[in-house]
Amino acid sequence: MPAFSRGLDSFLHQHTLRLPSSLRAALFGTREHFFRPNAVRTTRSFTSSILRRYQYPYKSSLTQKPSVFVNNDPVLRQVVQTRQPVLIYQSPNNRWYYAKVYGVAALWIGVGAYSIKFNDDIKDRDLPFFVRPAYVVVGLSFVAIGCYICTAPTNRMRALEVMPSLQGGPIQLRMTVRAAPWTRERILYSNLGGATISEKTEPMVQELLEAERFRRQRVFEDLGHLSIVGRVWEGSARWVHQKWTNFFLKFKFAVLRFGIAKVEVQGEKWKIDCSGWLLENGKAVDRIISED
Repeated sequence: MPAFSRGLDSFLHQHTLRLPSSLRAALFGTREHFFRPNAVRTTRSFTSSILRRYQYPYKSSLTQKPSVFVNNDPVLRQVVQTRQPVLIYQSPNNRWYYAKVYGVAALWIGVGAYSIKFNDDIKDRDLPFFVRPAYVVVGLSFVAIGCYICTAPTNRMRALEVMPSLQGGPIQLRMTVRAAPWTRERILYSNLGGATISEKTEPMVQELLEAERFRRQRVFEDLGHLSIVGRVWEGSARWVHQKWTNFFLKFKFAVLRFGIAKVEVQGEKWKIDCSGWLLENGKAVDRIISED
């Protein structure tokens, strides 16, 4: 009997190639599965197909990558990486600023008031008709300039910082402002796109630095090759030019308020003094806050 089974098995294996593929699979495939009880059978799951059909990619807002604008800006990239606020502006620390401003304003208002009063003192004199109105016009002009100078310390921004996002929120700007010298400081928050600036700060910072360098320049510098007379003549010309230019620049900075940029937030405008400290000489502020 064993000899018969071995002969039958050898006969089937010898003639396997002569059978069709479907018949070979029916004969030997069933036998293999029958003698392999632990064989893994692939079954089709209806539930898994439904889950795959309705499976959508999900991205958490907490794990989103920073935008291209944040990655390209070194200040914003530092805020994202360190999770710490970065100071980009601080007002100048001048303890005598208010005294100087209000002192000059009081001087102008006083001169204007005296001019108006002097108009009343000369009313009994025999003068041309235009003299008294001229004193009044000059007096009112001085008073107006004095009142204009009094508005310089108002609506000033003391500090500007870039704050990291909290709980997946956007990066914000934190501004420490004061409406008047006798009022309390306020803290304002704004998104990056919620604040605008009146003009770029870097050109004003560069001009202020150049004006300061010119003011400190020595008038007799590089005049060693000249004679004593030529040195005195050239040095005197430089001194007159320096004093006149400094007077013009001071008038420009004080009256025309050059070097003051206004940041508008929530309908209010706050002043940035470019003579203070600005990160990267104002480049950081110009990149982060768009120009109006």
